Amino acid sequence: MYYMTNTFGNANSVDHSYGDEASQAVKQARQQIAELTNASAKEIIFTSGATESINLVIQGHIQQNTPSKIIVSPVEHKAVLDTCQALAKKGLVEIIWLKVNSQAQINLEHLEKVCSDGASLLCIMAANNEVGTIYPIQKIALIAKKYNIPFLCDASQAVGKIPIHFQEWGITYLAISGHKLYAPKGIGALVIKKGYHLQPIIYGGGHQQGIRSGTLNVSGIAGLGEACHLRGLEMKRDETAIPSVSLV
Repeated sequence: MYYMTNTFGNANSVDHSYGDEASQAVKQARQQIAELTNASAKEIIFTSGATESINLVIQGHIQQNTPSKIIVSPVEHKAVLDTCQALAKKGLVEIIWLKVNSQAQINLEHLEKVCSDGASLLCIMAANNEVGTIYPIQKIALIAKKYNIPFLCDASQAVGKIPIHFQEWGITYLAISGHKLYAPKGIGALVIKKGYHLQPIIYGGGHQQGIRSGTLNVSGIAGLGEACHLRGLEMKRDETAIPSVSLV
């Protein structure tokens, strides 16, 4: 509320106090998101939500690698499935579908076999939004790294609920949606591994490293940052209250 009523400046206009304070709020939020996801603040791009983040990765990555082959889990969110299928209809990508069982679990042996043939991008979520299956992201990222395949992880249902280690696990792109962890609707983030760059799908001003132009939603960003901060505190509290469980 404070950033909607008192500090309503443009975070990209830093030649006045309103813009300076808004810019500081954005900087703080980046750090709070980075701490929760174990990433670097410099790797974070703000978006309107996970749907935009996912589109930015798939479309922005494919623009640099056409024609492309994308490995996709068939139980991904529609933001992934519809984007991939739209590009496939245009003849820009070939979709390689992974095998899943009745619990939406992925066969890692089949995943490795598919990855061994090469691909431009691998898309697997961290936690399933329909049945709640949690995926072994660390193992999946290792397979992707072994075959030099960039890995997009839709972490909408996982960030703030289970530990995510972006840098340590070797994830390439991580999509976050604010309202899934009690931040406002209409705000999200995309974590992009250092050394990777996407072609923009929104032009106009070259904001956010030239990847996503547009005036920043400062109040939403501040809300997302605070939500990440609070979830981080609660997760640390929960870790000390109950024994740790290994997810495989």
